[in-house]
Amino acid sequence: MDFFLNQNTSKDAVRRGLKTARGTWHNAIDNVTDKAAPAFRRMSGRASNVADKMADGAHHAVDVISHKGEQLHGLQQQLVSGTRNTIRNRPLLAVGIAVAGGVLLSLWLKRRNREEDAE
Repeated sequence: MDFFLNQNTSKDAVRRGLKTARGTWHNAIDNVTDKAAPAFRRMSGRASNVADKMADGAHHAVDVISHKGEQLHGLQQQLVSGTRNTIRNRPLLAVGIAVAGGVLLSLWLKRRNREEDAE
């Protein structure tokens, strides 16, 4: 019977030791968490500031690109209008420019093909 009592006593001692160890671990984890939390908050705040600055920069870039796109669209409209007027007012000049452009393009492509064949 003493054998069983000793086993129960040793089991109780082990249980108490485990409870104590568990409490010690919980305290250690709580201490580490309490000490690390302010650092994480600071890092999170800095990351948030950086993200805000990047978002502001991206918005500014989008605004600038949008404005330049509108300017390019206006310039395109002016060029098309001017070209259309020139073609209507001087059709023979427009045909001559088109033929000359075609001849130059043809010569350039032939020369390029000859250079590629030589390699």
